[in-house]
Amino acid sequence: MLIWGVLAGVVVVSAALVVMTAWISGRGPDSRRAAEPPPEVQAEADLGPKVALFGDTVQAHVDVVVDRSRVDPDSVRIAADFAPFEIVEKPDRRQTSAGDLAYVRTAYTLRCLSPACVPSGRSTTYQFDPGRVSFARVTRAAANESSVRVPWPSFRVFSRVAATDLQNNLRSSAPWQADVITLPAASFRLAPGFLVALLLVGALALAAGGIALAVVAWPRREPAPPPPPPVLPAEPALSPLEQALVLLEQSVRQDGAEEQRRALELVAEELETAGWGDRTLANAARRLAWSEAAPPIDATSDLAARVRAAVELTYAASENGDGRAP
Repeated sequence: MLIWGVLAGVVVVSAALVVMTAWISGRGPDSRRAAEPPPEVQAEADLGPKVALFGDTVQAHVDVVVDRSRVDPDSVRIAADFAPFEIVEKPDRRQTSAGDLAYVRTAYTLRCLSPACVPSGRSTTYQFDPGRVSFARVTRAAANESSVRVPWPSFRVFSRVAATDLQNNLRSSAPWQADVITLPAASFRLAPGFLVALLLVGALALAAGGIALAVVAWPRREPAPPPPPPVLPAEPALSPLEQALVLLEQSVRQDGAEEQRRALELVAEELETAGWGDRTLANAARRLAWSEAAPPIDATSDLAARVRAAVELTYAASENGDGRAP
């Protein structure tokens, strides 16, 4: 029984020691660190490759993790100086969130082809100035804006020309050269295929316009004008006697007694004035013209026929040389 009592006492004392040790360790530095909240901003900068040849492209990025309950992730900004290297592309910023944490990465594409980046010897070590990460807090208890510094790792740039090459090429003004394989691919505002199709369509439109203008300006062959109407031979001029006979015949058919009298008087005057005139016919015409009664149609027609017969005889004699024409 004594032995069992001793063992029980040992167990109780051991348990008490364990409890006290655990309580003391829980109030130590580790417990205090566990109770402290995580930092509001954590930033880290890196770049690669750490060893590059002259003219190579160097990729640099800054990773920032912020507590969204204390820092606005949209307000995170990176300020960095990469001289003598230049930023050859627009910085790429990406932001993701998970719970109360937000992850922001800003990537840069760097390249240097100037003489300032040519290694003085076989290689040169570059150490960029520390970057600055600025942010804005969402709490009003502390300052609204703040920033932290983030250092860049160093990297080495090796020359593409060995010392023996420089000794063998003393006349060369620039013995080094860049590796164009690492340069970015060529970019186009318009795709070459689309540009070719666009130019082809424009050329076809201009050709069609030129053809249309040529068709419009081409001289038209006008139809031949219709032939002029045939020129009829002019009617032979009538002598005054013949004109008087025509007037007499017309007055017999159309006009009244007064017109018949005028026509008879004109025939009488023409027969009297003509060199071959027949005074007998002239007196007969005047008697009819001054008769009391209207000149009969039969008498005027018979007189006109006798005068025409005399005129025809006169023309026939004129052609044979026996007389003169009226």
